[in-house]
Amino acid sequence: MMRLEDTKKLMDALFAEVRKVIVGQDEMIHQMTVALLTNSHALLEGYPGLAKTLAVRTVSEVLDLKFSRIQNTPDLMPSDITGTYIIEETSGGKRQFKFQPGPIFANIVLADEINRATPKTQSAMLEAMQEKQVTVGNSTFKLEEPFFVLATMNPIEQEGSLALDEPVFVNGELKTGSELLAAVEDRCIAENKKGTKLYDIDAWTLSLNTSGKLEKQKCLLYTLPYQDEFIVLTTRTGRKLKVTKNHPFLVNENGIILWKKAEELTKQDYVINPARLPVVEQKNIVSHEEAIALMSQMPLPNDIPFDEDFAFWIAFLLSDGAIGEKYVEAVQKNYPEALDRFVAISKKYGFCPSVFTNRGCRYARIYSKPLVEYLHIRFGVTGGKDKEIPSWFLSFPAKLNKEFLRTFISLESSLRDNRIVFTQKSVRNVNVIMHMLLREGILSWPRHDGRIFRLKIQGEDFIRFLKQIGWVSQERIQKIGLHRKTRSSFRVVPVLRRVILKLVERLGINSFHTLKGRQSITSRPWYGSYKGIKEGEVVMSVDALREFVKDIKKELETRKLPNFFETLKSNPRQFAAKIGVPMTDITEHLRISRNQVWSLYDSGNPSHGGQITQFLQGQHTQCIQEAEQQLKYCEALLSEDIYYDQITSLECVPSNGMAFGLTVPKLQNYIAGFGGCGINHNTYPLPEAQADRFLLKIRAGYPNAEDELKIVDLYAEELKKQPLRKVLNAESLLYLQKLTRQVPVATDIKKYAVGIITATRNKKDLIEYGASPRASIGLVLAAKARALMEGRKYVSKDDINKMAYPILRHRIILSFEAERQNLHEDDVIKQLLK
Repeated sequence: MMRLEDTKKLMDALFAEVRKVIVGQDEMIHQMTVALLTNSHALLEGYPGLAKTLAVRTVSEVLDLKFSRIQNTPDLMPSDITGTYIIEETSGGKRQFKFQPGPIFANIVLADEINRATPKTQSAMLEAMQEKQVTVGNSTFKLEEPFFVLATMNPIEQEGSLALDEPVFVNGELKTGSELLAAVEDRCIAENKKGTKLYDIDAWTLSLNTSGKLEKQKCLLYTLPYQDEFIVLTTRTGRKLKVTKNHPFLVNENGIILWKKAEELTKQDYVINPARLPVVEQKNIVSHEEAIALMSQMPLPNDIPFDEDFAFWIAFLLSDGAIGEKYVEAVQKNYPEALDRFVAISKKYGFCPSVFTNRGCRYARIYSKPLVEYLHIRFGVTGGKDKEIPSWFLSFPAKLNKEFLRTFISLESSLRDNRIVFTQKSVRNVNVIMHMLLREGILSWPRHDGRIFRLKIQGEDFIRFLKQIGWVSQERIQKIGLHRKTRSSFRVVPVLRRVILKLVERLGINSFHTLKGRQSITSRPWYGSYKGIKEGEVVMSVDALREFVKDIKKELETRKLPNFFETLKSNPRQFAAKIGVPMTDITEHLRISRNQVWSLYDSGNPSHGGQITQFLQGQHTQCIQEAEQQLKYCEALLSEDIYYDQITSLECVPSNGMAFGLTVPKLQNYIAGFGGCGINHNTYPLPEAQADRFLLKIRAGYPNAEDELKIVDLYAEELKKQPLRKVLNAESLLYLQKLTRQVPVATDIKKYAVGIITATRNKKDLIEYGASPRASIGLVLAAKARALMEGRKYVSKDDINKMAYPILRHRIILSFEAERQNLHEDDVIKQLLK
């Protein structure tokens, strides 16, 4: 039995060995050891270059344990972690399926930069971390004890920024950086030595979450000096965004979704853009009474209700109308019924428009200076030569949004057989209209000829507009076939060719057409797109991919049914065909002749029948596993909320010396640019369920000057590998884990620990979500490990206080008030411990 004095010596020896390689990170090493002694996992966070990866490698060497490293990237698949089945040839020449373990099968697993992987891949580790086992297909594999996941994570930073004249979606409006800054110049809450300033703008924006949905998120504004060139990105649909060189975009690169900096983009990349905006809360507008009180003119005769009639009436003025200093006027030639409605609504408001005809056009004019002032005060509508749509109209209720779009676009546009084209001089108006259309899931194409903008709505969006929005005159759209099938050439999805081709091949859809009762591949709705992929294309239409996924699901389900296995006996040829196994594969893998296989197919001759049947059963299992994984990939590419927009040009322009951006807690992305161009995105935040699987969140800090000098001496001269002595093996470590749990804890210390965790749920001013009872268990257990490492037979209050930081960092979510005060998790935890 090991004595406490021996335990202390053992820990001192372990730390001495590690310090041969790792300098200035004692706290990080101590907390990693706590994770090992408590049979738990740890998350290491810190900036690049702080020896996080090297520390994990070094500890594994000193412990004489099997070590593996997983470099997380956006294209990492779950099977790359867990492993998969492979075909192996035995010494007797037979081939059989054998499970090839992935890198998760080790004692210490280093998951490097875990927040670079997608949430689905991160989730592949959940079962291993929680249950200490891995399930692949129908088989479950136990992991060898001890088992630890030590993951590194770079902190999320403000990486990319925009030019000050670029618009962002904030509080349901479109605002440029200059406009936001002008409103909050005196509300700077933080500034660093580099000149980066953080502002509380009391705002929210829309962010793309890890499920591919846009959701409302609180945000702050920041500005920073920027002297380098800006990059202007233009997409196929005409969207634009001017950004710093390091601005990250979420893109689809050859079928793989990842983030790329602006300076790394090419014309082969597809920017991920929002395809629809969720309904946002209505902006509070000035009431009729408040507007009257602010007016310098005489009051209006009646209230102007904020309803669908108002949406029509104001859209008419902002499109085919005029707003002067003393009057408002509507003019129309093609839609007399629309002008009649304008007149009727005006009378309801208490006005009597003067209606007259001039050069074939009918005019309805209201002489009222108070009305002009009222529209400006209450609704932010101003006149002038180029009337602009107030950007807050983006928060119109759903019915008003449709009414405004129907009126504005109908009166400004030409309606043709397959497209709507309308023109505007104001870039702001075009931008607002494009975003209003996104609320309806309608995409538009802007083009600028140097004088005016032409906005086109075409393809399936043309039909969608007429069905969902309509037109001011039903007579104009009666001759248009609204039930015809149309496609938009830009609604495509870049895919991995090998995945699409393999899926069709693995399910035997592309061959064996002579079998009776099978649907020919050429008759399937996705065949045209598939043929393009086969001939070298890298994109499929959205509709084709959606039909492909639906069809593959059906095919896959039939292969899982019990009666499908019956065909293995009754019709082995058909069974083999439907799992994509040609006769040549069977003969090659089993080293038998084609005639022997054919005899089974043709007459049911049992010669080699058992061997062939066993082989096909194994192929069926592999077929299902491969197809399900590839199908998940295809499904992940389809989303109603995004579309893929190919880059058509990248241009460098001079900087004006300043850039800005929004910082969004947790998700770190937002919609910006002309027409909603791009979603900036750097790292995927760990889902709460995954983060909670880590007992500790360890922060790697910068070394002090003395330690950094030692690092330079150690690594800047002739590099020699430090020989490390094995201090612990698996058996002794498992014993220490049992010993850790036996360290006694006084009742008052337990109450103190639980009190800290309970306080996280009650401190609502700074903590939005507190820690669960799992944190109480973890805190006491970690304190026991710390006491054991120091050779003590008891847990002290100091142990609890020291371990509270790594236990709680990733288990509390700070409130916006805490973020506004520029507080971090450690600052709030420190307040809890006072």
